[in-house]
Amino acid sequence: MRMSNLDILSRDFWKDNRRFADLFNTVLYDGKQVILPEKLMEADSNLSGSIQTKKKEDVFVERRADLIRKFAGDSEYAIFLLENQSHIHYGMPLRVMMYDALGYREECAKKKRENKGNAVYANRDEFLSGMRKEERIHPVFTLVVYYGEKPWDGPRRLKDMMVDMPKWMEKSFSDYSMNLLEIRSSEHAFQNEDVSRLVYMIQHIYRKQIEEMKKECADVYVKKDVIKLAGVITENEEIIKYAEEHKEEEVLNMCEATKQWEEEIGRRNTNNIINMMGVRKEGEENLAPEEAIERLKLKEKIEGEAKGKAEGILEGKVKGKAEEKMEIAEKMKAEGFDNALIEKLTGILLH
Repeated sequence: MRMSNLDILSRDFWKDNRRFADLFNTVLYDGKQVILPEKLMEADSNLSGSIQTKKKEDVFVERRADLIRKFAGDSEYAIFLLENQSHIHYGMPLRVMMYDALGYREECAKKKRENKGNAVYANRDEFLSGMRKEERIHPVFTLVVYYGEKPWDGPRRLKDMMVDMPKWMEKSFSDYSMNLLEIRSSEHAFQNEDVSRLVYMIQHIYRKQIEEMKKECADVYVKKDVIKLAGVITENEEIIKYAEEHKEEEVLNMCEATKQWEEEIGRRNTNNIINMMGVRKEGEENLAPEEAIERLKLKEKIEGEAKGKAEGILEGKVKGKAEEKMEIAEKMKAEGFDNALIEKLTGILLH
């Protein structure tokens, strides 16, 4: 399967153990520094394996994690798995549960192979299980990082995928919760500067908070991979272009990185106004904004002159009609008509 730019860049970004540790510490453990970067170890990301049916048929399940680390802390070791997600997946809790189960199954299968070779079973139960009574496997913790702009409206646990159940049934249902970080709305206080800056940029780009970024980040420099990943995640071509144009530099100014994006937004707004005013003719989609604006000014000038002429003509007609009515009223008065009748017929007030 071909990897996308987002897959590659996000994986490279989180390979830094300091970033990886801060991500899990912040989201899963409320910022407590329980996972230490120096104690993280690389692990095989291939969790693929076969599941044997009752008919002794092997069903192969392919699974390659985005990133896996082993951590030896208070326990023998634990496995931390990172799953990058750019789109909403409406079966994600089940997918995570299956992936975690594959990890557990693979470790059990390894123990069975070792036990079978060493013939260390104490009784028939252990032999049939393939595992000894005292053997234990290691916990797996999967964190799904969602990068999308849309709010996550998918399920967050297995129960969310189920049809409505009566209370008595719900009590005995074995649920499976999913650890999810929704970057667009995250309020987590990340301690690692790179992670914090990445989240900040993604959120402000999605919200188009350019002025706020200019005020807060005028003198803020961040690593180039942070800038580029933020651009790829938000599909912001101007920021991606800026990062590529400065590929020789290790750190980049955050505000400079968003300057081209700000200019592009200005151009789009201008184009929208021009299109709304109907200045461009059919087939002139590529007409330069400057020329379109000149046309708009000329159009307004012509319309203004025409409006002035029309108002003058109208004013003259109104004045002429008033004078005509006054002349009729005076003639009627001279003929001896009643003032009330004259006012009613001509609309002229007589004093």
